[in-house]
Amino acid sequence: MTASPTPAIAPYTPRRPHLTALGVVSLFIVILALPMFSGRWLASPNGDQYSSGYAVKVWAKNTYQQTGRFPLWNPMIMEGLPHIDVVTHGDVLYPTSALRLVMPVHQAMNLAFVIHYILAGFLMYLFLRRLGTSWIGAVTGGIAYQLSGILISYVHPGHDGKLFVSTMLPLAFLALLAALRDKRPWGYPLLAIAVALCLLSPHVQTTYYLLIAAALFAVYLTFGQPSPDSVGQRVGRLALTLVAVIVGFGIAMPQILPFIQYIPHSPRAGGYAVDYQGTTSYGIPWNHVLEFIVAGFTGDTETYWGSNPLKLHSEYLGLPVVALAILGLGDRRRRLVWWTAGIGLLFLLIALGASTPFYHLWWAVMPYVKKTRAPGMVFFVVAFCTATFAAFGADRLERRDPVAARHVRTWLIAAGAIALLALVGVFGQLAQSLAPAERLAAAIARGSFIRVSALIGATILGGVALLGWAWFNARVPLRLLAFGLPLLVGADLWRNGQHFWEYSPSPENGLYRTDALVQRLQTEPKPLRVFNLGDFYQVYPHNTLMAFGIPQVLGYQGSELRYFDDLIGGRPGTGPDAARYLLTSTRLWHLLAVGYVILPDTSTLPGYHRILGPVTTGDGRQAFLYEADTIPPYARVVPAAVKVDEQAIPPTLSDPRLLGYDRVVLFPPSAPINPRPLTTVPLPSRSRARVTAWQPGQMSITLDPAPTESSYVLIAENWYLDWSVNVDGGPGQVLRGDNALLTIPVAPGARQLELSYHSKAIARGIVIGLMSLAVVLAGFIVPPVVERRRRRA
Repeated sequence: MTASPTPAIAPYTPRRPHLTALGVVSLFIVILALPMFSGRWLASPNGDQYSSGYAVKVWAKNTYQQTGRFPLWNPMIMEGLPHIDVVTHGDVLYPTSALRLVMPVHQAMNLAFVIHYILAGFLMYLFLRRLGTSWIGAVTGGIAYQLSGILISYVHPGHDGKLFVSTMLPLAFLALLAALRDKRPWGYPLLAIAVALCLLSPHVQTTYYLLIAAALFAVYLTFGQPSPDSVGQRVGRLALTLVAVIVGFGIAMPQILPFIQYIPHSPRAGGYAVDYQGTTSYGIPWNHVLEFIVAGFTGDTETYWGSNPLKLHSEYLGLPVVALAILGLGDRRRRLVWWTAGIGLLFLLIALGASTPFYHLWWAVMPYVKKTRAPGMVFFVVAFCTATFAAFGADRLERRDPVAARHVRTWLIAAGAIALLALVGVFGQLAQSLAPAERLAAAIARGSFIRVSALIGATILGGVALLGWAWFNARVPLRLLAFGLPLLVGADLWRNGQHFWEYSPSPENGLYRTDALVQRLQTEPKPLRVFNLGDFYQVYPHNTLMAFGIPQVLGYQGSELRYFDDLIGGRPGTGPDAARYLLTSTRLWHLLAVGYVILPDTSTLPGYHRILGPVTTGDGRQAFLYEADTIPPYARVVPAAVKVDEQAIPPTLSDPRLLGYDRVVLFPPSAPINPRPLTTVPLPSRSRARVTAWQPGQMSITLDPAPTESSYVLIAENWYLDWSVNVDGGPGQVLRGDNALLTIPVAPGARQLELSYHSKAIARGIVIGLMSLAVVLAGFIVPPVVERRRRRA
């Protein structure tokens, strides 16, 4: 008996499709954002934004308001470092940073997250619509990507840069589709904007992966699908997309050029993460894989039982999403399916890191990979491909594809089986069998959560299956399918993601609440330097003091100047020997102008006395403030200098037998100066250096009395090549002395030094960026004008 053909179903499209889609993809994000309306701050104490990112942003805003200039130099942490060049200060040049100038910083940070989550879903919807997916499929795919575990959990560790790049992925694919397949001129400038925004995010590693995925998709659009155009025409369009990418790089040059200039001076110049084990750290181990379909299987933060050192995110793709994606693999556009599946598989293998032999090849062949770690972050591309297939599956379901009917029955059976396995505790037992021995107790404790989570996932999958069954049997209208399917998919992903949206009190009512110790330090004349001691988290966590305008010796930073790391005896937070000179030599504190020390308890510190405490900090910690018996000078006149092996400088400066820091400056052999021969250690100079004006990137120093012979002014702030100086109105030389510090050679009789920080790389980048932006604007404006004139002619 021959089955009668399925009648054609007119796809559902609401009256205002784009606006309605925007409303649907906004729904769950608005629900997650409700605490913001009561003044709460979307920042987890475990995240980068809580005690670090917020402080940097507040300090930059306050500096701009106080000086009228955007800060290019950050003297608040790590004895000073460039503000833009390091890229680890976050979204300094990203467009949403402008929000911080017109509203409280924590509200601007909240809004940036919300905007990008909504954009991630809506841009995914627009891409899928242009790809030819139905409205239902596009909205379902948009929610599947927007709320996927990897994206929705970015807020927990505070990884806004990763979110910004993940948001641009569907925009880049949309631009490529318009330019290469549909031959729309606006696709090229749109691609340039997507690339520029990724680079300004400025998360370099996720941008690198996005460009690889986009390049593969561009190759597919050029050679992987039938086209009436000649090979030359297709290659020509592909070449234009490369030009668009270059223009995108041009727009981002204010960020890129200073970053490139900074790399040789950063810790990465010393071979950061070059070994295979370091590069593959924080990949996705095999015991995480079941979390793709069981929400929260491996746990996170305190409940994590997997193989990585820690886990602050989710890898849940969604059980209903995976079911729809499997259906979508049968989409009739076979070449598109194979290419999308290939891209997804490639990035899944990358994300798995050392779990498969493939990464050996990737590590050996691909440029710059040896400078990275945490390959698991590429999972956002896997989520993107999975969501694309889920959209295809929803499309087939809407059309009442006969194959989809069989899948619906399979979903019902699978939902029942998974529910049964969950009830009897099979998934919990799997967690125990996969957990490392030292984390077995955590896996056992996670068992009840895994049971409930798997049961909920199976229930929602069953709901999707029942909705599909009712649709195939004409029991529900198309409108119910159109909104019911994305809402069921969204509900499943929302229940996984909602606990990652952890809120804190507004900064001024929590961690950043002013206390007596902070007030005391704020009244002290600048410049000063505070050593914030305590456990690894410090008394005032990470960069908290920076928000109050209080400079500290350390702080939290991932790309400080490597010369400073060497001076203090190793990068802070990298092991038991990190900062070993700083922690064992109070003499070195004198060189770094440490006038104040903050401790969590009373202690005996040679050369320091207690002046305040105990004080309760904003997050409830106890703090004591110690002051130096004699405040160390921020700048000093040193009568002599000598060149020594650079490796010997830090241990020499921390040696307690050293006579002092006011007699001889130590230079590396590469220093562009030839000090006069030193036959004996001179006496300290009678000249005194006094800092008469100080602000980020500028300082004035008066020498009184003037030195009677050639000398060196040694300043307790880090050297970098963009510093310049005028000595008595004429240009002077800025050197790196005592391994890391600003050092100015002065002639006899010198009295006044004016130091300023100005980045030529940023200035060049701004010029290139403005020119590139003009090209993009022309790309949007000129083609339509030419086309209108052609039609009139």
